[in-house]
Amino acid sequence: MGRPKRIQFPGACYYIELRGNNKQDIFLSNQDRRHFLNLLRAYRERYDLKVYAYCLMSGYVLLLLETVKPNLARFMQGFNTVYTKYFNTQHNTSGHVFQGRYAAYVVDKENRLPEMATHVHLECLRAGLTSKPWRYQWSSCSAYVEGEAAEPMVDSGPVLKRFGKTRFKQSVRYMHIIKERMKAGAESAIQPTRGMYIGDDAFAAKLDAQPGRPEPAPAPAAAADVMKIVADVAASHGMEKEKVLGRGQWRDVAKARREAMHRIWRDARLGVTEIARLFNRTPSAVSQAIRMLEQGT
Repeated sequence: MGRPKRIQFPGACYYIELRGNNKQDIFLSNQDRRHFLNLLRAYRERYDLKVYAYCLMSGYVLLLLETVKPNLARFMQGFNTVYTKYFNTQHNTSGHVFQGRYAAYVVDKENRLPEMATHVHLECLRAGLTSKPWRYQWSSCSAYVEGEAAEPMVDSGPVLKRFGKTRFKQSVRYMHIIKERMKAGAESAIQPTRGMYIGDDAFAAKLDAQPGRPEPAPAPAAAADVMKIVADVAASHGMEKEKVLGRGQWRDVAKARREAMHRIWRDARLGVTEIARLFNRTPSAVSQAIRMLEQGT
C-alpha cells in the first residue's frame, strides 16, 4: 500500500530476488520446482518476457529477465498469486508463500548483463549445494554451457554473443568465466547504485531523468524510531506501549494499535509484512487497519 511504484519501461532488464514468507521454503519437492518453471514458461509467453537466467533454491529464487513491455508489476502479481494457489492446494496450507515485497533492481543491460547472469548461476555454489554450477538441475546454467536445447525458455544469446562468433566458442568462454569467478570466491554481495540500479552513476542518472520517474523510497526507520512511534501513540492514549503491541482487543487499545500501525507505515516507511511481525498480526489485518485510517472510516 502506498509504496513507490516499480520502475517500468519497455526493454527494462531486472535482477529479481523472490523469497519465501518468513524465510520459509517455497519449494518442498521437485514437483514444486517443475511447476514453478512451467508457470514461468507460460508467463514468459503471456507477458512477452526474455528470461536470461534463473536459479531455484529451497527458500528463494533469483531471476534475470527483461520486460519487452512495461509490465513487471502485472507479471509478478499474477505469477505469485497463481503459484501461491498451487502451493497451498498441493501442500494443504494457507496464507502467503512469498515475502510481501520482492526485490527488483534495474540492470544496465549493455554493460552488466553477463556479470549478472554468472552471479545468478553461481548462487547454488555459494549455498554449498554443488561444486559444479553447470550441473545444478534447477538453474539455467546448462543452457549456456550445453546449448539452447538444454533449456529453450532461456534467452542466452544476448549474453553469449559477447564471447565469440560460434556457439561452441561462446559456451567454452562462458564456462571459463564461471570457473574464474569460482576461483575468485563467487562473491554474493550485490551493491545497487542508489538502492535500485545495477549499473554506474551515469546509468542511474539517465533513468532518474526519465519523465514520470517515481521518487526513490525513503530509507526505513531504525528500530528505535519505530518503537518511539509506538510509545508516542500509547502515551497519547494514556496507556503503556506493551498494551499497544499486545493481543488485547478492547476498543481503546485496538484504536491505538491501528493508529500506531498507520504511523509506522506512513512515517517510518516500514512494509506491511514487517509491521505484521512487530504486532504479531497477519499482513491482511495490518493492511485493513491502515486502509481504515487512510479512508477515514
